[in-house]
Amino acid sequence: MEIAKVIGNKKLTHDVFELTLKPPKSFSYKAGQYITIKINDKKTPCFRAYSLSSIPEDKHIQTCIKVVKNGRGSNWLKQRKPGDEIEFFGPNGKFLFKTPKNKKVLFIATGTGITPIISIIRDQLKKGNTQPFYLLFGLRYIKDIFYRDLFERLEKKHKNFTYDVTLSQPEKDNWDGLKGRVTFHLKNIDHDPGNTEAYLCGLKAMIISVTKILKQKDFKEKVIHFEKFD
Repeated sequence: MEIAKVIGNKKLTHDVFELTLKPPKSFSYKAGQYITIKINDKKTPCFRAYSLSSIPEDKHIQTCIKVVKNGRGSNWLKQRKPGDEIEFFGPNGKFLFKTPKNKKVLFIATGTGITPIISIIRDQLKKGNTQPFYLLFGLRYIKDIFYRDLFERLEKKHKNFTYDVTLSQPEKDNWDGLKGRVTFHLKNIDHDPGNTEAYLCGLKAMIISVTKILKQKDFKEKVIHFEKFD
């Protein structure tokens, strides 16, 4: 087990927070991987896996976590304060960027499934990757939106990166972004399946639905990469 120190705990939305940790100097990882944290509450300890949104160049490691009702991991971590120590092991995971330079890249995420995708996108853009990147990020309500300022900065800085946020149930009629689930918009996205690879992250049901649509659009299974959240 490794020990990391909490250096930040920031509320992003009503039920999502960003946890920032200082890892040991020996710790290294690849964009898209996750760590497994030991939940040291008053019960028998358990373990929960969390993808990293930070990139290897960062001096810290970071993840964003959805608070689940009665969820031991999210509720315990939500209470951690700067200076607290957290035990973890890893990194683990094979959700890594592996697309050839001559192809376009389609990223699809819902909820905190955006976490490893942020890491991959930031890492590749930082390395000077000029492949066309398009991100479709699905949420339910306006109040659920987070990291939009980050996407806007990346879009302004990198001509090869574009994104859309789509809301399935926007609270207000004046929402001027996309409406509907990611699956609704995916059917209308014009991507050459022979020249595009896809990276998906979110709940299992979304992964299954999106994969089915991509295959109907003639995407081969080998170019559909995904990480499922339980």
